[in-house]
Amino acid sequence: MSDVPHSRAWYARLARELGGFRHPWTRTLDGPDPELAFGALLAGHLTPHTRVLEAGCGHGPDAARFGRQCARWVAYDWLPELLEQARSNAPHAEFHLWDGKGEVPMGLRGPFDLIVSRRGPTSVIRHLPAVAAPDARFLYVGPRLDMPQVPERLAAVGWAILAEWRVSVRARIPTWADWQTRCEWMGETASREDWDAHAGARGRPYHEERYMVLAGQT
Repeated sequence: MSDVPHSRAWYARLARELGGFRHPWTRTLDGPDPELAFGALLAGHLTPHTRVLEAGCGHGPDAARFGRQCARWVAYDWLPELLEQARSNAPHAEFHLWDGKGEVPMGLRGPFDLIVSRRGPTSVIRHLPAVAAPDARFLYVGPRLDMPQVPERLAAVGWAILAEWRVSVRARIPTWADWQTRCEWMGETASREDWDAHAGARGRPYHEERYMVLAGQT
């Protein structure tokens, strides 16, 4: 990809070429996908009365999968290309264009009983007081075992971490090109020397990591 990683143009190209917000590299896991843990946590917090706000919905896979299990599923993203796909994938949900900055749009003010962020935007945390119903919960998953900005931002708005999970599963990436793409996505440096030192017949081993948080109002 020639666009600056994580820019609007970069994500728009992902949407066009991959049909949504998807990792553009090949990998195999030696254990269960850590995203399954987040899915189980999310499902466990849904009832027919739950009103959900999803931050950074991408092409709408969670809205499509879980949106009919709750009273209302409202989501936002900053890319029109992804929102167009989300509306097609989950016509029963509500979608809004927003980048998480500035004042919360009226359509996103809720109140909501559950605020979720699977794809990493932590900017929603500072808006929790404006969108959350009494006794609401915030459920987050990030791409590393430690995401210090999450507890810091929660504390800044008076929310407390009720539970934390850290999941690490060994994985393998088959080619140098795939490894370069992953490192670009993660903001890491891809070293050919490192690749040659660690890659084997099945590719280069590494660990898929996830940090999950359940938070509530103090």
